[in-house]
Amino acid sequence: MTATSALISAADLQKIATAPTTKILDASYGLPPLPVRIADARDFDIDDIADPQAKLAHTVPSADIFARKISALGISNGDTVIIYDRAGMHMAAARAWWMFRLFGHDNVRILNGGLPAWVGAGLPVTPKPDTLPPAAAGNFTAQLRPALLKLQDDILGNIEQKSFLLLDARDARRYSGDMAEPRPGMQAGHVPGSFSTPFAGLIDDDSGLLLPAEDISAFFAEKNIDLSRPLACTCGSGVTACVVALALHEIGYTDAAVYDGSWSEWGADAHLPKKQGYAP
Repeated sequence: MTATSALISAADLQKIATAPTTKILDASYGLPPLPVRIADARDFDIDDIADPQAKLAHTVPSADIFARKISALGISNGDTVIIYDRAGMHMAAARAWWMFRLFGHDNVRILNGGLPAWVGAGLPVTPKPDTLPPAAAGNFTAQLRPALLKLQDDILGNIEQKSFLLLDARDARRYSGDMAEPRPGMQAGHVPGSFSTPFAGLIDDDSGLLLPAEDISAFFAEKNIDLSRPLACTCGSGVTACVVALALHEIGYTDAAVYDGSWSEWGADAHLPKKQGYAP
């Protein structure tokens, strides 16, 4: 499989940052606000661009809600969307990237290394007012791609059917059950048959960039992941699973799905099967 990279470097983003069809989004999640931003970046809040009726945070919204929220950010279907986060690569630029693709918009990329890479390259930031004025409305239409989304019933049925491999992006100790879950009321362990693929192993410790393609391939080979199989990704709440999906995209596997509820849903339901230990 081949794919255009979903990443953009700080230097390449600088070249297009002021183009009228470039729309930059700060998808930082769970991080304190900053008084600066890249160019005219708007905030993409995964808890706001979500299903307002869902019990779990940042549950995927309907196509209509997504289209309305994205249009309100000044984005149209013809725009190039660039996403960054203030932590680097995982909170939650990859989630926003996956959501755009889930709703049919492929012209979306992630700033590799996030805001730290931009600042580290000596590139400028601009003041960000406490309250942003409304953007000029865009015209964005959305159409759900069901193949990129997994729900609880899909995961439960797959335990017996084994129609796809489920990759767990959480820390290996959470996967095994040796570390308590950070959310209250969660049982420990993993979905039976799922594979431990911690997202942190896909990000270079020194640079904060996503690993190059050859190292990503080596990561999955070391985990004995058969990339010829259909793949889906899970994590704690559907955020870092998207980092694994992004890494797969970078080595040509463009159709990895994400289990939206992830362990926040699975681990909270005492009736769903769980397994402890480091084996799938």
